[in-house]
Amino acid sequence: MIERDQFVLVGHLVERHWFSTFLGRASRAGTGIGDAAAAAMRNDVRVTLLDEIQTAATDPSLSLSDLLRKCQILAFRLRHEPFREWVSHELNGYPDEVTPPPYRTSLRGSLKADVTGPFGSGYKNVQVPLSLFPVELRDEVDRFKFYQGVATLERLIADAERTGDTRIMSMFPVEMSANMSIVRGYQTMTMWCEVPVASVVGVLDQVRSRALEFVLEIEAENPDAGASATKEPPIALAKTDSIFNTVIYGGQNAIGPGATVNVTPGDLGSLLAFLEAQGVAKADRDELEVALADDKGKLGPRVKVWLGGMSVKAASFGGGVAVHATGALIAAGVLHYFGLP
Repeated sequence: MIERDQFVLVGHLVERHWFSTFLGRASRAGTGIGDAAAAAMRNDVRVTLLDEIQTAATDPSLSLSDLLRKCQILAFRLRHEPFREWVSHELNGYPDEVTPPPYRTSLRGSLKADVTGPFGSGYKNVQVPLSLFPVELRDEVDRFKFYQGVATLERLIADAERTGDTRIMSMFPVEMSANMSIVRGYQTMTMWCEVPVASVVGVLDQVRSRALEFVLEIEAENPDAGASATKEPPIALAKTDSIFNTVIYGGQNAIGPGATVNVTPGDLGSLLAFLEAQGVAKADRDELEVALADDKGKLGPRVKVWLGGMSVKAASFGGGVAVHATGALIAAGVLHYFGLP
């Protein structure tokens, strides 16, 4: 298993980072609250935190990091832990044990390699067919994942604009490249997965758009939700859960009032992300992965035992399961993974 990778902007080292499975993971400064908000303040019009976030989200000249810091304040005032964690991860990067949202992990890249042969011969940028990899790795080998915080990604775009580079390359370890026979009679020197720099712009645009949509939905529920910290959440946590799961993780299938299932059938990453958003502890998520492997990806006895255990934990609000999660919602997520209603 590959454990470490280098994130390269067409040959230039950007940073070293960790990644899981098989491939690596893959600001401009802004000040003020925007012209519209500043004008409103001069005219003594009350500008709410929700207004400031909307202004920051729709003004491309303002830093995405500044937008997210305002969202941190909102998360505290909403008393909503999943939103607070999402904002923190977008600012600081996603740690190894956290599965990023699908908009950061669903991008497919192109596999390329440089090979060398006898008498100084060789080829560069050779396309690497997926068929050369073991079957169990083919779904992940060309998946490009972005775990970095938004400021790092913004700097990457700025570097690309300055140098004219158009690709991001995630390099395979040398020992893995050396063991790959891509061209008969030639030695593989380097191998990588690459995506266009524009894909980074797409990730940042997703963050900005989702933050804006979340705030608009919150404002529709309670226009004063971000006004100040209150003893009780300004919006019922179940409703905020529903908005968060739908907007941030893209869920569409509702289970009962205030509960949303956002799991793509057969996509383990989306299932783990959903369970994490519901407050399921990492140890429990790891146990589910083992159960799925033992049951060979089917709804077998090990997975059913896991579901039963989680129902008990959820009912008692213990074992690392957040109060807002229910056994039925956890089970619904697992069933969606298997493509069951």
